[in-house]
Amino acid sequence: MRPPRRLAHSALGRYAALVAAIFLAAFAVVFALVATTVSAYTERRIVETIRTDLAGLEEVWRVGALPGLERVLADRRAAPSASTPPRIHLVIAADGERVAGDFVAWPNDLAPRGETLAFTDAGGRAWTGLLRVVPDGPTLLVAHDRSEHEALMAGLARELALPALLAALAALIAGIVVGRWLLARIERVNATARAVEAGDLAARAPGATRDDEFGELAANFNAALDRIAVLMRSVHHLSEQIAHETRTPLARLRARLERARREIATDPAVAPRAFDEAIEESAKLIAVFAALLDIARAEAAAGDARGLAPVDLAEIVADVIDLYEAVAEDRGLVLAAETRPVVVLGERMLLTRLLANLVDNALKFSPRGGRVDVTVAVEGDEAILAVRDRGPGLPDGFEVVAFDRFTRAEATATVPGHGLGLGLVRAIALRHGMRLGLDRADPGLRVTLRARRAVE
Repeated sequence: MRPPRRLAHSALGRYAALVAAIFLAAFAVVFALVATTVSAYTERRIVETIRTDLAGLEEVWRVGALPGLERVLADRRAAPSASTPPRIHLVIAADGERVAGDFVAWPNDLAPRGETLAFTDAGGRAWTGLLRVVPDGPTLLVAHDRSEHEALMAGLARELALPALLAALAALIAGIVVGRWLLARIERVNATARAVEAGDLAARAPGATRDDEFGELAANFNAALDRIAVLMRSVHHLSEQIAHETRTPLARLRARLERARREIATDPAVAPRAFDEAIEESAKLIAVFAALLDIARAEAAAGDARGLAPVDLAEIVADVIDLYEAVAEDRGLVLAAETRPVVVLGERMLLTRLLANLVDNALKFSPRGGRVDVTVAVEGDEAILAVRDRGPGLPDGFEVVAFDRFTRAEATATVPGHGLGLGLVRAIALRHGMRLGLDRADPGLRVTLRARRAVE
């Protein structure tokens, strides 16, 4: 017997870890989107600020030419604005000579990055800049310090890192708690299965009344155990019935064989008769076991659509009537049929045996001069097959056990048989998904089978 599974070694534990990993990955994606959005926004603001500054410098050049640019840039360096991030400027005349600015020449690592220029000064400080070539004028470079941008992104990373870790930890804890709870629910069902495996057939899974998936699982599991218990009781009951029903015939068979062995030496003429009786008795026993096997085979195939084919019930009735018509005449009975073509899905041989059993019982229990009717009718999308006799019918309350194996009414005890005919009828009906009914006909009994019509 396997011990209870721990969460760390269970599928639920792996699912909990997977959920935590997915949550962390989703948070990382969200962080990346936020960081990208913020970075793009600040970069756009930097570029817009630089463009505004370039436009202003270009306007200064148009009004005051190069001396005006030199004067404005000198004023900015002398009195920097406290509200404006650090910027650097460079003005190059049309002939390539430096006119004004914070550099004596172009920075050596000046390189384009999209529509902007990115470079680093001698002190390792990063800048973002834009170039503008003024028509018939100088080339202007305005660069914006990136330290504020970098500090903002670093701060954003620090601010989001802790919530991300806390969220991942919360997801992992929640996954473990939920996983342990789910594992406990599943373990209750597994514990019930282990108890049944150990021999406690009365064990049932708890929580079957709860209105959730685990309640449904427990209810279905208990229903399966209930069904197994019913089948086990049925097998036990059937074993007792087989032992009871075959003990007497086997005893008679043994007695006749022993008598034949004793008398064969003194009266050889007795031996053939004794052997014939023994053969007849063994044939009856073989017929009983063959019927039991047929019942078991039909019950095992219940609900299995394989092997079913369109069958016309009217044709089956015609075959059975031809088979039993002479038997009915010998017994002074009228065997009549009223049918119409109706197609159902079924096994022709099994349906023929079903109807033959019903007709045989009806003829067997009908009084001389009586009548047996076999009908096939249609009601909506159902085909109705019915057999009615004018016999004594069933005793009160016998309908409940009429289809049980080896069950016979007291009034029919003198009629040959073993009480397996209706059991076989029920098994074949289950095989075909038919609804079987017994109705009092006053006089007699009416057996009805309802089956869904096949699409023709």
